[in-house]
Amino acid sequence: MNKVLYFDYAAFIVFALILISVVMKRLTRGKMSRQFLIVLIVALVATSFDIGAIAYDNIGERHTFAQYFFHTGYLVFHVLSAALYTIYVISMVDAIHIFRGRVKSVILALPTLLCVLLLIVNLFYPTVFSIGTDGEYARERFMVFLYITSFIYMIIGFIVVMKYRRRLSRKCLISVIMIFPLVVVAAFKQVLVPEVPVEMFANSIGLLFVALLIQSPEQMISNATGLNNITRYMEDVDNVLDNGLNIGIIMISLVNDKALRGMIGVVEYHKLLRCVSDKLVAMGQSKRYNTEWYYLGNGMFRCIMDYKVADQAERFAANINSELKKGYTYNGMLINLLANICITRCPEDIDNVDAVMRFGTELSDWEYTGQIMYARDIYKKENYDLIKNLDVIIDSAFVDGRFEVYYQPIYSLSAKRYNSAEALLRLYDEKYGYVRPDIFIPAAEKSGMIHKIGKFVLEEVCKFIVSDKFKELGLDYIEVNLSVIQCMSSELADDVREIMNRYNVSSEQLNLEITETAAAYAQTTMMNNIEELNDDGIAFSLDDFGTGYSNMKRIASMPFAIVKLDKTFTEMNENDKMLKVVKNTISMVRDMNLRILVEGVETLESFKEFKALGVDYIQGYYFSKPLPMEKFVSEVKRVNMD
Repeated sequence: MNKVLYFDYAAFIVFALILISVVMKRLTRGKMSRQFLIVLIVALVATSFDIGAIAYDNIGERHTFAQYFFHTGYLVFHVLSAALYTIYVISMVDAIHIFRGRVKSVILALPTLLCVLLLIVNLFYPTVFSIGTDGEYARERFMVFLYITSFIYMIIGFIVVMKYRRRLSRKCLISVIMIFPLVVVAAFKQVLVPEVPVEMFANSIGLLFVALLIQSPEQMISNATGLNNITRYMEDVDNVLDNGLNIGIIMISLVNDKALRGMIGVVEYHKLLRCVSDKLVAMGQSKRYNTEWYYLGNGMFRCIMDYKVADQAERFAANINSELKKGYTYNGMLINLLANICITRCPEDIDNVDAVMRFGTELSDWEYTGQIMYARDIYKKENYDLIKNLDVIIDSAFVDGRFEVYYQPIYSLSAKRYNSAEALLRLYDEKYGYVRPDIFIPAAEKSGMIHKIGKFVLEEVCKFIVSDKFKELGLDYIEVNLSVIQCMSSELADDVREIMNRYNVSSEQLNLEITETAAAYAQTTMMNNIEELNDDGIAFSLDDFGTGYSNMKRIASMPFAIVKLDKTFTEMNENDKMLKVVKNTISMVRDMNLRILVEGVETLESFKEFKALGVDYIQGYYFSKPLPMEKFVSEVKRVNMD
């Protein structure tokens, strides 16, 4: 009885259409896409061999070579198809590490190798199938071994997928495993009714669902670059870390991404992204590195390097850096590509996907240096948990009394003694130890807790000012810092007055500091606050002068009594130009009848230089670091009462 071919024809058409779709949609980049493409091609080849085998069987005459060739080819690729699909679904849940290692790899490949060996032997001693004298195809006793092999692979794939099913959405999980029962049912059908071969058709239906629901571009591909998208990046990083594997991530962020988009327009910008992505992929391929590329949007490219080549990340990153520095040509004009590149090792540097994403996002905001950066040098691993939990840490610090005000004495050159001090907040956490202000202050500003912190510092300072200990020291005033967010609060002036009145602190005993960056805002509410408090007799200092965006005109228009030169001015010995800047700055401030304080003085040489330049006050480690209140009192007594 002749076998029907229409199921195989249908399977061939389905496979061909999926293959054309994959190629046209450029779903050929990335590990998963390549594996799916291989599974598809092998299934298409198996179907072609099956069509040839059935066609010759239906002739009714013996064509020994052709029949053995097509039947053997079909069976080899059929078994290979089952093995490759199993590897594909295991890779999809990122569990292929289970079979890493020489022994495990051999065990996984052994059933396929035995089937191939058996089919080679079958060419000489028919044990799997035979061709009769009349051209009749017949199954032999070892044919069952091929079915058992395919069944073993399906069981392995099913067990692994179900074990790691949480890594797949419900839709993806159903799409992946539905091919298993389809093929099993089709295999039984074909055993019972051999004249109706439906196995490859069932296989094609299963792969069609995978292509539509999993391998679709919107699920995994960035339209702008053709690389894997942010969703796939997060899934892959999460799965790798969950498996306890080691990888290297090369993070590439175009610092001038927004400027590029505005300069060359959206259409050309997308051409640029495609050009950059093509270059990056080509570089990985030329080195034959096992890499996976991603585009997260906003000029952020990522490369995950397999643990086997992760130690070569430094060399590869250097090559990428050199290539990107060549720029991009647009209308005959060379456009610079300013890319921050950072090498991150997981889990050595960062051990969770949230921290990886947060760290990578910050990369675009860092100043461009043109040098390769390393995550291990930028953040300690424990800082990720710290940053993540800052809101809770700040809240508990108030409850448990872990905020403390330190004081750094300020030396008056004219009085030759300490005449004031700057109040500085310190936060101690039982788990993380002392948390730096540059870490917790921005978090407090973001959450709004900065207002509560500001009131706490001012209240602690006022308590100290009215204490007997302070009165014994003979200090004129204490300086208290105000953040930008505090200055922009309409309640600032009333809050300061209320606390000062409660403790009966006079306006002469308090000096409020605002940074140059804050002064640059010159926002209406801020100016009203400064003017109101200044009318009450409170003096203001401009802190960190030389780091922000203020100009001399703005400084002259605001009621500052003291200008504090940033510690960068202490580097004037490094070159003559810096010395001229320092001298001119001091001269201009003097001409405005403002007093001058220099921060960050650490050496006797620096102290003598600024003394010679005629500044009023010195603050820095040369005299004392910030101290808790009791030690501060002792230090001031030591200097002032000698």
